Amino acid sequence: MQHFLKFTTTRMVCVVMVWLVITAESAQDIRIMAANLNGNTQSYQPFALRILQGLKPDVVCIQEFNYGGNAAADFRSMLDTCLGTNYVYYREPFTGNGDIPNGIISRFPIVAAGSWADTVQSSPNRGFAWAQIGIPGTNALYVVSVHLLTSSAANRGAEAANLQALIRANFPTNAWVVVAGDFNTDTRTELPTMTTFGSYLSDTPIPDDGHGNAYTSGGRNHPHDYVLPSFNFTNVETASVLPSHAFPNGLVFDSSVYSPLSDVAPVQATDSTNAQHMAVIKDFLIAGTSITNPPSTNAPVITMPPQNQTVSPGSNATLRVTASGAAPLAFQWYFNAAALAGATNSSVSFMPVALTNTGTYFVVVSNLVGGVTSAPAVFTVSNFAPVILAGPQSQTLSAGSTATFTVTAGGTAPLAYQWLLAGAPITGASGTTYALSNAQTNNSGSYSVVVTNVAGSVTSSVVMLSVLSTNPTVIAQWNFNSVTPDNSTSTGSTVPSMGSGTASLLSGNTASFATGDTGLDPAGTTDNSGWNTTSYPAQGTGNKTRGVQFAISTAGKQTILVSWSSQSSATGSKYGRLQYTTNGTDYYDYPVAFTNGTTYTPKTNSLTAVGVNNNPNFAIRLVSEYESTALGTANNNYVAAGATSTYGTAGTMRYDLVTIYGTSIISNTLPAAPILGAVVLGAGQLRFTVSGTSGSSYVVQATTNLVIGSWVALFTNAAPFTFTEAKVAGSAQKFYRAVTGQ
Repeated sequence: MQHFLKFTTTRMVCVVMVWLVITAESAQDIRIMAANLNGNTQSYQPFALRILQGLKPDVVCIQEFNYGGNAAADFRSMLDTCLGTNYVYYREPFTGNGDIPNGIISRFPIVAAGSWADTVQSSPNRGFAWAQIGIPGTNALYVVSVHLLTSSAANRGAEAANLQALIRANFPTNAWVVVAGDFNTDTRTELPTMTTFGSYLSDTPIPDDGHGNAYTSGGRNHPHDYVLPSFNFTNVETASVLPSHAFPNGLVFDSSVYSPLSDVAPVQATDSTNAQHMAVIKDFLIAGTSITNPPSTNAPVITMPPQNQTVSPGSNATLRVTASGAAPLAFQWYFNAAALAGATNSSVSFMPVALTNTGTYFVVVSNLVGGVTSAPAVFTVSNFAPVILAGPQSQTLSAGSTATFTVTAGGTAPLAYQWLLAGAPITGASGTTYALSNAQTNNSGSYSVVVTNVAGSVTSSVVMLSVLSTNPTVIAQWNFNSVTPDNSTSTGSTVPSMGSGTASLLSGNTASFATGDTGLDPAGTTDNSGWNTTSYPAQGTGNKTRGVQFAISTAGKQTILVSWSSQSSATGSKYGRLQYTTNGTDYYDYPVAFTNGTTYTPKTNSLTAVGVNNNPNFAIRLVSEYESTALGTANNNYVAAGATSTYGTAGTMRYDLVTIYGTSIISNTLPAAPILGAVVLGAGQLRFTVSGTSGSSYVVQATTNLVIGSWVALFTNAAPFTFTEAKVAGSAQKFYRAVTGQ
């Protein structure tokens, strides 16, 4: 029989092996821990580190994984101090202060790791952290670190079902699986959470603290924390053995009741009292292969660490490590302290190198005797391609004013700039700022800028300039205050306070009156109401279908402008969209979404270039919107306006001072229909003339598919004029038209 004596210091793990005459199969005890051990700071403190050090887990499913300044060096110091230099970890991506990511710490190599989104809650990095652990033997071990919601049993049940589907879709059917962490359950039989987990994971035997108490919450009155193995893994479950005691069911560790504490030095009696929850451990005995000779005692040694490199984008590069030690050697590369999925060889290659590859790399080399971490290598990608740090902004101004567009960009110097109008270069506009003095209505249109250097180019977002011919006047306004002042903000009216029109709720919405924008509304605070709308769609459904609607005739008016002030409750939608119609039936999105906070902010959208002038069927909608369509991300969900809140259907979106502006059409005679001249192609350009009533404005629009609502305004000018657009080889076909601009 082999005997292994393991002892740990803060800098190394040593293994002493005694060979006996008896030949048997080797075995490896693996201790798995659920650890939500930090205190109210949501960052690991000395008391929590002492518990980790004293219980000596091999694999930790850790919650609220923050430490120090959350830099790679901080986490390396944390592991070196309480566990050992051969431990590695995976942590969900960190996005900012207040994040509480899950993670996995392991004495064995992490072969692959990642984070699955928890679609029941909206925190950006409190998902399901998973890892494949390279344990001895032939079967694979997969662990998942979870932190379920406190909000309700129904939400926890939905999270359990979501996780079960992800495990079935991504893990091998015969793998050993452990789900561990903070479940926040009220009871051990909570429905439907524990029924779902119980269909493929085992909660028996149930660990306790050695005195019969299995509860793990800080007050020891709820079963919050679990280590749940798959049914096939329970076959190798074994007692958790400490120097003075063996716990056949595993252990709920509470330093205030455990004795003697010398078993778990350097733990102090009050350490668990300071932690949010108790630690939970279960042990598993993994059988090895038959042995006929003493095993090698050669731990890995790195003979050549990876080297610093500076490379150009688009080239090929490789980082390598050379190591010796008892075979087989396992490798796991890390990028900025996070495990690189699939990077489990002695080298890692970049083909081709990208800007995002810049960072710090190191590799952990391990075998059955131990592990060693290489010195870090800095990988620098030179000739950084340009990146837009702050783009130009859309603006609306009166004729004769100065329009100023500014861009801030980064990348390898020198950077070159070229401003565009409707996709065509503007002569002489080649700086970080483009200023257009004495702007007129024919300068209205879409502007962007291209930034270029030796490594490539980038084009900013397209923004709109709207130049108003005269100062606009109010066509209609809703201030939602009581028609007769009554000194109450909870009563109000949807009758226009100026002009005429109708205000209504979209199907499914309900509303009440609450405090309005006291900064903009002259009613002040005592009689200032806002329209407080609620009953929005369930998460992930009904994008841009619910909100409020205002119908106003713009007959005799042009250069239409919409302004309003709005806010959301903490659980209300952060993003919304103005939509407009020209026929009272079909609604089209304004090009840019609007953003709500939890206090009122004013918004203005200009509709001068979309053909809503002189229109008796004009109407607008203000609707809630997914983050994906609002910002162009992959998140097909509503985002709560509160920074630490979760979206809910009872969340509200509140509106005040909804105002429609326009300028009078001076002549009762509308301009003649535009006439487009013959198209001329040459010198990489397309051009044609637009004529009609001389001096009247016309808007050139284009589409690629002739679908209603797909026409995009490209250029506005007074007739007659010539429209020119650069044509790029391979670009999609376009259809062009001109419409009356005023």
